[in-house]
Amino acid sequence: MTREPITPTMDLFSAISDEMRLKILMLLDQAEFTVNEIKDILDIHQSNASRHLAKLSACGLLKDRRDGIKAYYRLSEDLLMSSRVLSVIRDAYGELQDKDILCCRAEQVLQERTDKTKGQIHKLDQAGGSLKAQISLFSRLMIPFENAVDIGCGEGGDLSLMLANRCKNVTSLDCDPKVISGMQKILKQKGITNITPKVADMNKTGLPNNYADLVLMSQVLHHATDPRIAIKEAVRILRPKGMLALLDLAQHKEESFRTTHGHIWLGFDRNQLEFFVKEFNCRIVSSEIIPSENAVDKKLPVICMIITKD
Repeated sequence: MTREPITPTMDLFSAISDEMRLKILMLLDQAEFTVNEIKDILDIHQSNASRHLAKLSACGLLKDRRDGIKAYYRLSEDLLMSSRVLSVIRDAYGELQDKDILCCRAEQVLQERTDKTKGQIHKLDQAGGSLKAQISLFSRLMIPFENAVDIGCGEGGDLSLMLANRCKNVTSLDCDPKVISGMQKILKQKGITNITPKVADMNKTGLPNNYADLVLMSQVLHHATDPRIAIKEAVRILRPKGMLALLDLAQHKEESFRTTHGHIWLGFDRNQLEFFVKEFNCRIVSSEIIPSENAVDKKLPVICMIITKD
Protein backbone atom coordinates (compact mmCIF):
# COMPACT_ATOMS: atom_id res chain seq x y z
CA MET A 1 0.00 0.00 0.00
CA THR A 2 1.07 3.56 -0.63
CA ARG A 3 2.24 5.14 2.60
CA GLU A 4 0.02 8.05 3.65
CA PRO A 5 1.47 11.15 5.37
CA ILE A 6 -0.66 10.63 8.50
CA THR A 7 -0.85 7.20 10.07
CA PRO A 8 -3.02 6.15 13.04
CA THR A 9 -1.39 6.57 16.47
CA MET A 10 -2.66 6.75 20.05
CA ASP A 11 -2.26 10.55 20.02
CA LEU A 12 -4.23 10.76 16.79
CA PHE A 13 -7.12 8.66 18.13
CA SER A 14 -7.08 10.72 21.32
CA ALA A 15 -7.33 13.94 19.29
CA ILE A 16 -10.21 12.92 17.04
CA SER A 17 -12.20 11.06 19.72
CA ASP A 18 -13.10 14.33 21.45
CA GLU A 19 -16.50 15.65 20.26
CA MET A 20 -15.47 19.32 20.33
CA ARG A 21 -12.33 18.64 18.30
CA LEU A 22 -14.39 16.64 15.82
CA LYS A 23 -16.67 19.66 15.43
CA ILE A 24 -13.64 21.85 14.75
CA LEU A 25 -12.46 19.44 12.06
CA MET A 26 -15.93 19.51 10.49
CA LEU A 27 -15.89 23.33 10.37
CA LEU A 28 -12.39 23.45 8.89
CA ASP A 29 -13.43 20.88 6.30
CA GLN A 30 -15.76 23.61 4.96
CA ALA A 31 -13.34 26.57 5.06
CA GLU A 32 -10.60 28.15 7.12
CA PHE A 33 -11.53 30.01 10.31
CA THR A 34 -9.84 32.05 13.04
CA VAL A 35 -9.83 31.11 16.71
CA ASN A 36 -12.41 33.81 17.42
CA GLU A 37 -14.69 32.57 14.66
CA ILE A 38 -14.41 29.00 15.87
CA LYS A 39 -15.19 29.88 19.48
CA ASP A 40 -18.22 31.94 18.38
CA ILE A 41 -19.58 29.18 16.14
CA LEU A 42 -19.10 26.52 18.83
CA ASP A 43 -20.04 28.86 21.72
CA ILE A 44 -16.99 27.98 23.78
CA HIS A 45 -14.31 30.04 25.53
CA GLN A 46 -11.36 31.18 23.40
CA SER A 47 -8.85 29.38 25.63
CA ASN A 48 -10.71 26.11 25.04
CA ALA A 49 -10.75 26.70 21.28
CA SER A 50 -7.00 27.41 21.31
CA ARG A 51 -6.32 24.28 23.36
CA HIS A 52 -8.26 22.06 20.96
CA LEU A 53 -6.58 23.63 17.94
CA ALA A 54 -3.15 23.05 19.48
CA LYS A 55 -3.96 19.36 20.05
CA LEU A 56 -5.13 18.89 16.45
CA SER A 57 -2.15 20.79 15.06
CA ALA A 58 0.29 18.68 17.08
CA CYS A 59 -1.07 15.59 15.31
CA GLY A 60 -0.49 17.18 11.90
CA LEU A 61 -4.20 17.54 11.17
CA LEU A 62 -4.23 21.34 10.87
CA LYS A 63 -2.21 24.15 9.30
CA ASP A 64 -2.49 27.88 9.92
CA ARG A 65 -1.63 31.06 8.03
CA ARG A 66 -1.05 34.52 9.47
CA ASP A 67 -3.00 37.62 8.44
CA GLY A 68 -1.65 40.42 10.64
CA ILE A 69 -2.51 39.46 14.20
CA LYS A 70 -5.02 36.83 13.08
CA ALA A 71 -4.31 33.16 12.43
CA TYR A 72 -6.56 31.24 10.04
CA TYR A 73 -6.73 27.47 10.55
CA ARG A 74 -7.48 24.84 7.88
CA LEU A 75 -7.11 21.12 7.36
CA SER A 76 -3.50 20.26 6.56
CA GLU A 77 -2.37 18.99 3.19
CA ASP A 78 -1.09 15.86 4.97
CA LEU A 79 -4.59 15.10 6.23
CA LEU A 80 -6.16 15.72 2.83
CA MET A 81 -3.70 13.27 1.29
CA SER A 82 -4.36 10.64 3.98
CA SER A 83 -7.55 9.16 2.56
CA ARG A 84 -8.00 6.47 5.22
CA VAL A 85 -7.76 8.81 8.20
CA LEU A 86 -9.78 11.52 6.45
CA SER A 87 -12.53 9.04 5.62
CA VAL A 88 -12.82 7.96 9.26
CA ILE A 89 -13.02 11.59 10.41
CA ARG A 90 -15.63 12.56 7.83
CA ASP A 91 -17.76 9.50 8.61
CA ALA A 92 -17.76 10.56 12.27
CA TYR A 93 -19.34 13.95 11.41
CA GLY A 94 -22.64 12.12 10.99
CA GLU A 95 -22.67 11.32 14.72
CA LEU A 96 -22.74 15.01 15.68
CA GLN A 97 -26.31 15.86 16.61
CA ASP A 98 -25.93 19.64 16.10
CA LYS A 99 -23.89 19.44 12.88
CA ASP A 100 -26.54 21.25 10.79
CA ILE A 101 -26.76 24.15 13.26
CA LEU A 102 -22.98 24.51 13.33
CA CYS A 103 -22.77 24.45 9.53
CA CYS A 104 -25.38 27.22 9.33
CA ARG A 105 -23.41 29.36 11.80
CA ALA A 106 -20.25 28.76 9.77
CA GLU A 107 -22.04 29.85 6.58
CA GLN A 108 -23.11 33.08 8.28
CA VAL A 109 -19.51 33.84 9.25
CA LEU A 110 -18.33 33.24 5.68
CA GLN A 111 -21.13 35.43 4.31
CA GLU A 112 -20.13 38.28 6.63
CA ARG A 113 -16.56 38.01 5.31
CA THR A 114 -17.82 38.14 1.71
CA ASP A 115 -19.95 41.22 2.45
CA LYS A 116 -16.90 43.08 3.76
CA THR A 117 -14.90 42.58 0.55
CA LYS A 118 -17.63 43.18 -2.04
CA GLY A 119 -16.69 45.86 -4.53
CA GLN A 120 -12.95 45.45 -3.89
CA ILE A 121 -12.25 42.99 -6.72
CA HIS A 122 -9.70 44.75 -8.90
CA LYS A 123 -9.80 45.19 -12.66
CA LEU A 124 -7.31 43.88 -15.19
CA ASP A 125 -5.18 47.02 -15.11
CA GLN A 126 -4.24 46.55 -11.44
CA ALA A 127 -1.80 44.39 -9.47
CA GLY A 128 -2.24 41.06 -11.20
CA GLY A 129 -3.47 42.43 -14.50
CA SER A 130 -0.31 41.90 -16.51
CA LEU A 131 -1.09 42.08 -20.22
CA LYS A 132 1.57 39.44 -20.83
CA ALA A 133 -0.23 37.10 -18.44
CA GLN A 134 -3.61 37.67 -20.08
CA ILE A 135 -2.19 37.00 -23.54
CA SER A 136 -0.50 33.84 -22.27
CA LEU A 137 -3.79 32.60 -20.82
CA PHE A 138 -5.92 33.31 -23.87
CA SER A 139 -3.38 31.86 -26.28
CA ARG A 140 -4.35 28.51 -24.72
CA LEU A 141 -8.08 29.09 -25.16
CA MET A 142 -8.30 29.69 -28.91
CA ILE A 143 -10.73 26.86 -29.52
CA PRO A 144 -14.54 27.14 -29.51
CA PHE A 145 -16.47 26.08 -26.42
CA GLU A 146 -20.16 25.27 -25.97
CA ASN A 147 -20.65 26.53 -22.40
CA ALA A 148 -18.13 28.74 -20.62
CA VAL A 149 -18.28 30.09 -17.06
CA ASP A 150 -16.34 33.18 -15.96
CA ILE A 151 -16.11 32.99 -12.16
CA GLY A 152 -15.61 36.44 -10.64
CA CYS A 153 -16.16 38.37 -13.87
CA GLY A 154 -15.54 41.72 -12.14
CA GLU A 155 -16.55 45.22 -13.14
CA GLY A 156 -16.90 45.52 -16.91
CA GLY A 157 -16.69 41.76 -17.50
CA ASP A 158 -13.70 42.17 -19.84
CA LEU A 159 -12.87 38.47 -20.07
CA SER A 160 -16.52 37.43 -20.41
CA LEU A 161 -16.83 39.72 -23.42
CA MET A 162 -13.73 38.14 -24.96
CA LEU A 163 -15.10 34.65 -24.36
CA ALA A 164 -18.42 35.56 -26.00
CA ASN A 165 -16.64 35.66 -29.36
CA ARG A 166 -15.49 32.04 -29.04
CA CYS A 167 -18.24 30.39 -26.99
CA LYS A 168 -21.87 29.60 -27.70
CA ASN A 169 -22.94 30.47 -24.14
CA VAL A 170 -21.09 32.35 -21.40
CA THR A 171 -22.21 32.54 -17.77
CA SER A 172 -20.65 35.50 -15.91
CA LEU A 173 -20.63 35.13 -12.13
CA ASP A 174 -19.84 37.70 -9.45
CA CYS A 175 -20.77 37.98 -5.77
CA ASP A 176 -21.48 41.72 -6.05
CA PRO A 177 -25.00 42.59 -7.35
CA LYS A 178 -23.72 46.00 -8.51
CA VAL A 179 -21.16 44.31 -10.78
CA ILE A 180 -23.83 42.09 -12.31
CA SER A 181 -26.21 45.02 -12.76
CA GLY A 182 -23.45 46.94 -14.57
CA MET A 183 -22.72 43.90 -16.72
CA GLN A 184 -26.37 43.69 -17.75
CA LYS A 185 -26.30 47.31 -18.90
CA ILE A 186 -23.14 46.74 -20.96
CA LEU A 187 -24.65 43.70 -22.66
CA LYS A 188 -27.80 45.62 -23.51
CA GLN A 189 -25.78 48.50 -24.98
CA LYS A 190 -23.64 46.16 -27.09
CA GLY A 191 -26.53 43.91 -28.10
CA ILE A 192 -24.78 40.79 -26.81
CA THR A 193 -27.20 37.94 -26.12
CA ASN A 194 -25.01 34.92 -25.40
CA ILE A 195 -23.76 36.09 -21.98
CA THR A 196 -25.83 35.41 -18.85
CA PRO A 197 -24.78 37.47 -15.80
CA LYS A 198 -25.58 35.97 -12.41
CA VAL A 199 -24.99 36.90 -8.77
CA ALA A 200 -23.18 33.95 -7.16
CA ASP A 201 -20.35 33.18 -4.77
CA MET A 202 -17.36 31.29 -6.16
CA ASN A 203 -17.86 28.61 -3.49
CA LYS A 204 -21.52 28.05 -4.50
CA THR A 205 -22.17 28.89 -8.14
CA GLY A 206 -25.62 27.31 -8.28
CA LEU A 207 -24.75 25.71 -11.63
CA PRO A 208 -25.34 21.98 -12.29
CA ASN A 209 -22.67 19.29 -12.23
CA ASN A 210 -20.65 18.81 -15.43
CA TYR A 211 -22.15 21.96 -16.97
CA ALA A 212 -19.24 23.79 -18.60
CA ASP A 213 -16.67 22.98 -21.26
CA LEU A 214 -14.57 25.87 -19.94
CA VAL A 215 -14.34 27.42 -16.48
CA LEU A 216 -12.28 30.59 -16.13
CA MET A 217 -10.92 31.85 -12.81
CA SER A 218 -8.85 34.96 -13.45
CA GLN A 219 -7.61 37.01 -10.48
CA VAL A 220 -10.32 35.79 -8.11
CA LEU A 221 -8.83 32.93 -6.09
CA HIS A 222 -6.91 35.25 -3.75
CA HIS A 223 -10.32 36.58 -2.63
CA ALA A 224 -11.54 33.09 -1.65
CA THR A 225 -12.03 32.35 2.03
CA ASP A 226 -10.84 28.83 1.21
CA PRO A 227 -9.15 28.38 -2.21
CA ARG A 228 -9.49 24.60 -2.00
CA ILE A 229 -13.30 24.86 -1.75
CA ALA A 230 -13.42 27.38 -4.61
CA ILE A 231 -11.38 25.09 -6.88
CA LYS A 232 -13.51 22.12 -5.86
CA GLU A 233 -16.65 24.03 -6.95
CA ALA A 234 -15.06 25.00 -10.27
CA VAL A 235 -14.18 21.34 -10.92
CA ARG A 236 -17.70 20.24 -9.95
CA ILE A 237 -19.36 22.34 -12.67
CA LEU A 238 -16.74 21.34 -15.26
CA ARG A 239 -17.61 18.44 -17.53
CA PRO A 240 -15.14 15.52 -17.90
CA LYS A 241 -12.34 16.48 -20.32
CA GLY A 242 -13.37 20.12 -19.92
CA MET A 243 -10.84 22.88 -19.27
CA LEU A 244 -10.25 24.96 -16.14
CA ALA A 245 -8.17 28.06 -16.90
CA LEU A 246 -6.68 29.51 -13.72
CA LEU A 247 -4.79 32.79 -13.52
CA ASP A 248 -3.77 34.29 -10.19
CA LEU A 249 -1.01 36.06 -8.34
CA ALA A 250 2.14 34.20 -7.42
CA GLN A 251 3.09 34.41 -3.75
CA HIS A 252 4.14 37.94 -2.74
CA LYS A 253 4.55 40.18 0.33
CA GLU A 254 2.43 43.22 -0.55
CA GLU A 255 0.48 43.32 2.74
CA SER A 256 -1.22 46.57 1.71
CA PHE A 257 -3.29 44.65 -0.86
CA ARG A 258 -5.37 43.22 1.97
CA THR A 259 -6.87 46.67 2.62
CA THR A 260 -6.53 48.37 -0.77
CA HIS A 261 -7.79 45.45 -2.88
CA GLY A 262 -9.60 43.21 -0.39
CA HIS A 263 -7.13 40.34 -0.87
CA ILE A 264 -7.38 37.46 1.59
CA TRP A 265 -4.37 35.55 0.23
CA LEU A 266 -1.08 37.18 -0.76
CA GLY A 267 -0.82 35.09 -3.90
CA PHE A 268 -0.06 31.38 -4.04
CA ASP A 269 2.83 29.00 -4.23
CA ARG A 270 2.49 27.05 -7.48
CA ASN A 271 2.99 23.72 -5.69
CA GLN A 272 0.11 24.61 -3.36
CA LEU A 273 -2.27 25.18 -6.27
CA GLU A 274 -1.11 22.02 -8.02
CA PHE A 275 -1.80 20.05 -4.83
CA PHE A 276 -5.37 21.40 -4.63
CA VAL A 277 -6.01 20.54 -8.27
CA LYS A 278 -4.68 16.98 -8.11
CA GLU A 279 -6.81 16.27 -5.05
CA PHE A 280 -9.90 16.55 -7.27
CA ASN A 281 -8.71 14.10 -9.92
CA CYS A 282 -7.67 16.71 -12.45
CA ARG A 283 -4.65 16.79 -14.73
CA ILE A 284 -2.46 19.86 -15.15
CA VAL A 285 -1.87 20.49 -18.86
CA SER A 286 0.43 23.46 -18.31
CA SER A 287 1.65 25.48 -15.35
CA GLU A 288 3.72 28.63 -15.75
CA ILE A 289 4.83 31.56 -13.60
CA ILE A 290 4.81 34.69 -15.74
CA PRO A 291 7.07 37.52 -14.49
CA SER A 292 5.90 41.10 -14.32
CA GLU A 293 6.87 43.45 -17.11
CA ASN A 294 6.31 46.56 -14.99
CA ALA A 295 7.59 46.55 -11.42
CA VAL A 296 7.14 50.32 -11.05
CA ASP A 297 3.34 50.03 -10.92
CA LYS A 298 3.52 46.99 -8.64
CA LYS A 299 2.54 44.57 -11.36
CA LEU A 300 3.21 41.19 -9.80
CA PRO A 301 4.18 37.79 -11.22
CA VAL A 302 1.23 35.53 -11.88
CA ILE A 303 0.59 31.81 -12.16
CA CYS A 304 -1.06 30.65 -15.38
CA MET A 305 -2.44 27.13 -15.13
CA ILE A 306 -4.50 25.04 -17.58
CA ILE A 307 -6.26 22.03 -16.06
CA THR A 308 -8.46 19.25 -17.44
CA LYS A 309 -10.94 17.13 -15.50
CA ASP A 310 -10.48 13.37 -15.70
